[in-house]
Amino acid sequence: MPFSEKSPGFWMRQEIASQAETWALLIPAIQQQADSIRELFIDSNQVIFSGCGSALNASRYGAPLLRSLTDLTARAVPSADIFLFPECTLPRRGKTTAVLLSRSGKTTEVIRAQEQLKSRGIPILAITCVEDSPLANQADCALILKPAVEQSVATTRSLTGMILTTQLLAAIISDNQAYLTDLQRLPSAGQSLLNHALKQGEEIGKRTDIKKYAFVANGPLLGLAHEAQLKVKETCLLPADAYPMLDFRHGPKSIADEELLLVALVSNHGYHDELALIRDIKELGAVTWAICDQATDELRSSVDYLFEFNSHLSDWATGPLYLPPIQYMAFFRSLTKGLNPDEPLNLSYWVNTSN
Repeated sequence: MPFSEKSPGFWMRQEIASQAETWALLIPAIQQQADSIRELFIDSNQVIFSGCGSALNASRYGAPLLRSLTDLTARAVPSADIFLFPECTLPRRGKTTAVLLSRSGKTTEVIRAQEQLKSRGIPILAITCVEDSPLANQADCALILKPAVEQSVATTRSLTGMILTTQLLAAIISDNQAYLTDLQRLPSAGQSLLNHALKQGEEIGKRTDIKKYAFVANGPLLGLAHEAQLKVKETCLLPADAYPMLDFRHGPKSIADEELLLVALVSNHGYHDELALIRDIKELGAVTWAICDQATDELRSSVDYLFEFNSHLSDWATGPLYLPPIQYMAFFRSLTKGLNPDEPLNLSYWVNTSN
């Protein structure tokens, strides 16, 4: 049967494959708003990133990244915590700027968080795919990711688009031209990897002997690990978890056996410690998959699967490159189970709990 719009997963597959093209369109669009972005962050000393689901995972990537490249204090919080536990999430002193992320721009918890922030006079930068949305309309500055709009319920290019946007924010706020140059090379680097991502994702995704997944990472990459486990849970309906990489030794390694796929998002900063963890878990019988920019011979001999970028970009620039092979793996594992990855069970395109 030809692959068509009626085929399970048609939209998710198209949207994964179009990510590098999407990034190429987003970079100049965001740069055009550089002056408005800088103005919003003038005199700020702390930033709150917030969203729900995949948007929260993008926040978990963006906050530590911004801390790394600027003098700003930044952290990521679930949107519900902003209005349910404001005393725990909103600083009492200093000037705070909020970055709210939502693909649809109308997720109930994000809109309620926006109302709480506005009531306290906290300026808001919105990141969304929908221009005419409550989030965009009520924000002080809105970054609209039109090229990242999706048909599938599962987020793929909108998620990497949000991650890229947080990277561009950090580059613009820090006025780091070298970093911006790295980001401008991302679309080309991503395009060159997509065919390999498809093939390796398909090979691993069709392994029915793998029945549980653990995604491990350090630093900003931990946010990507959380996104990876969400993709597997929602599209494949299989057990999946995300952990700080070295923390996997502290209890979670008890699940390591031949049915576990350990997916390590390997960084340059933590390479040697991360390599040691991968070796430890492989010795316990788990299937191991490392995703990194450049691998050493030691890493090659320590894993069952290796996905290598060879982009020569900095740790702070490679973030979006980690996700396409994982997205393809989840896509094919979902199809192998007889599911439709475009329509995950019990989920809708956006969450409305206001009724």
